Amino acid sequence: MTPALAFILLAFVLLALVTAVLCVAVWRGAAAGNHAQTAQASQTDPVQTNAAVYRDQLAELDDERAQGLISDAEWQVSRDELAARLLQDVGETEPTQPVAGAGVNATATAAATATATATAIVKPWVLLFSFIVLIPISSLLMYSLFGQPAALDPLAISQGLDNPEEVTPEKLTTMATALTRRLQDEPNSMEGWVMLARVQRARAHFDEAAAALRKALSLSRDDNLLIELAEVLAQQNKGVFAGEPWSIIQKVLATDPHHENALLLAGSASYTEHNFQAALRFWERAREVVAADSPDAPELDRAIAEARQQLGLPPIPARAATAKNNAPSGPANAAQQAVRISGRVSVAPELASKVAPSDTVFIYATPVSGSRMPVAIVKISASQLPYDFVLDDSTAMNPNVKLSGMDEVTVRARISKTGNAAAQPNDLGVSVTPVKPGSAGLNLMVREALR
Repeated sequence: MTPALAFILLAFVLLALVTAVLCVAVWRGAAAGNHAQTAQASQTDPVQTNAAVYRDQLAELDDERAQGLISDAEWQVSRDELAARLLQDVGETEPTQPVAGAGVNATATAAATATATATAIVKPWVLLFSFIVLIPISSLLMYSLFGQPAALDPLAISQGLDNPEEVTPEKLTTMATALTRRLQDEPNSMEGWVMLARVQRARAHFDEAAAALRKALSLSRDDNLLIELAEVLAQQNKGVFAGEPWSIIQKVLATDPHHENALLLAGSASYTEHNFQAALRFWERAREVVAADSPDAPELDRAIAEARQQLGLPPIPARAATAKNNAPSGPANAAQQAVRISGRVSVAPELASKVAPSDTVFIYATPVSGSRMPVAIVKISASQLPYDFVLDDSTAMNPNVKLSGMDEVTVRARISKTGNAAAQPNDLGVSVTPVKPGSAGLNLMVREALR
């Protein structure tokens, strides 16, 4: 159970106990008040007093008659005298009424007076309802106005980091304090340590951020958190990646050579060290795993363009613009896109020196099994690399065998020195299989010679 949930449950239990105590007190007080008011009414009401005296004397007469101390005639005379005195005391002016009727009237009058008195007493249900309903509601309203509900869930506060316009230094301090207090009770909350690290990083407290990330990593290994730690350590070292930051990056890439964040950070680290060749190599590898429609794609393209400019290499066309120029137009767009394959062909930086602008590049698709005859092919010169290609029925070699008739194909890119359609021993190339028609965003980076 989290401290926040424990706090809420404890608050409700205490609220219920307080309400129960108040309700019991009100109920007992109301009952005691009823008895007191009834007794007071019986003492101050002459009708009730005389009726009580009459009942006592009448009971004594009945006892004497039962014991044989008086006769029936004496009992009747004494009873009539008692009735007459009672009527006289309460102000009755008709003593000729029957004695029994006088006794019944007096008793009825006393009962009516007692009922009226009881009805006049305020019942406790209104107060009990007020306590049961109004106390919890008013408590919640007061806490929402004067308390700090967000402190119950510091992770909810830290979500404000996603909207920097609403984050102030004061809010960041409040977040850090709330998270620190929470982690004292939940030291094994990895999410809490990650959030604290990010809040401290936003405050430029890099020492505390690094310590929080190390604590999170001690609870669970996560390559993305390792890369985040490398970034924080570099910020702590004034932007220098030498030492532990580079060691972390290399460790992640050794485990996962296609780790997107690691490749992006490795490129940035190399660029800050003016190692533009390494930066371009890492960013080109990142380009293979970053989708063309990713928000990171435009920024990555700009970074690659800057690295190529630093190395004196020609710029490359943006993926989005090239894809747009190659895209079909008109009502047949949807149908054509369903049976075409698109992507980009590029050359790994380490092989760039082996490719001449005059070399021929073949980009083609063949059946996965059976015939090796291309069902679609595009031929360009190496000077156009990197190149965004589209293979569809319009690029078919044989009108009777088209890409639209295939379930899966193998897509290849081959760089030829001779321009020969048949593969040669010195050709460079890459292949991807299987690929379904309709696939987009393929990354074909030529990294090795064909065997």
